[in-house]
Amino acid sequence: MIELLFLLLPVAMAYGWFMGRNSVKQNQQTEKQDLSIKYSTGLNYLLSNQQDKAIDSLLDALKVEDDSVEAHFAMANLFRKRGELDRALKVHEHLVRLGGLPTKAKQQAVFELGKDFLSAGLYDRAEKMFTKLLKSKTYGLKSISYLLQIFQSTKDWQQGLSHKKLIKKVNDKRQLHTLANFYCELATTAFEQDKFIDVIELLEEALALDPNSCRANWLMAKIYENHDQCEQAAQCYQAIYEQDKEFFPDVIQQMHDCYTRLDELDDFYKFIKKVYDETASSSALITYVNHIQENNGHKKAKEFILTALKRRPTIRGFQHFIKMQMSQSDDVDNTSLDLIKDLISEYINIKHRYSCRTCGFNSSTHYWSCPSCHEWEQLKPVRGLEGE
Repeated sequence: MIELLFLLLPVAMAYGWFMGRNSVKQNQQTEKQDLSIKYSTGLNYLLSNQQDKAIDSLLDALKVEDDSVEAHFAMANLFRKRGELDRALKVHEHLVRLGGLPTKAKQQAVFELGKDFLSAGLYDRAEKMFTKLLKSKTYGLKSISYLLQIFQSTKDWQQGLSHKKLIKKVNDKRQLHTLANFYCELATTAFEQDKFIDVIELLEEALALDPNSCRANWLMAKIYENHDQCEQAAQCYQAIYEQDKEFFPDVIQQMHDCYTRLDELDDFYKFIKKVYDETASSSALITYVNHIQENNGHKKAKEFILTALKRRPTIRGFQHFIKMQMSQSDDVDNTSLDLIKDLISEYINIKHRYSCRTCGFNSSTHYWSCPSCHEWEQLKPVRGLEGE
């Protein structure tokens, strides 16, 4: 009897193992069937345009199988692109709360939720999400960029500058350029209050972060001129030309006034001649032609501008040529020339003076931050036939 018991024991163990294995397979099969049913139900809701029910069904499926996380990110991003932020928020918030997700997926959920809040204009909540990710290798740099965007929208310049140490560490030029403009914003406020020392210190900080910030030198030139330090102002204007040749036409008149006060107009016109030779700018041409006319007469000035217009024709240059002709013509000719001048003036007036080099936004008014894409120092005088 005992021998029979020992003989049947392995058989019983084998049977138990077999039944247990079948039970596990059955449970797994049941879970897969449940998951399939939930996804099928969710898709049916989507197809029948019952999106709220579809979200609930798909989120319920996520509890069963974490491998579906990417599908939920794709679904939420689709909702956001369609402007359905409430639904995108619902999905991303569920992912953030979900336990057991890998760190990378959890950080992605926090990042996407921050973007949802930002799109919805909930800046305080978006700031909290992006702040959580500052130490993330994957999302740290992107989060800083969005934080600066938030501080720019809320005009919280000091809060943006509080991240200066971290931004300098990653040495991202675009973000350093943004911080330089934050300093310029603070300097503008100090300038309006005529705080000379504060303005200079703030602008020096801006140039330390971004040596190519022509806005910083433009403000510095203004504060120097206001305090009769025209030599330093002149140096700032020359620096602007080296930093951004496209922006320089906007400061030619201020530079002229500065050199007039210094009684060094010969040096000014030498510099303007260099500017024209290198850029063929309409503003530089008109300024230099006026100098030739004053010192060498109308004939020499006319010859110079005609040669210049053949080299690079512009409407502004032609308008100035018509004005020169009117100043030397008799009364009979002036009638037709005056009509031409008025037509050109009307045409120029309806054209935009500035264009954003990043997004193409056009404006008759200059802004340091583009109203369309919000990039700093990208709105510059239009180039070509209708501009510089």
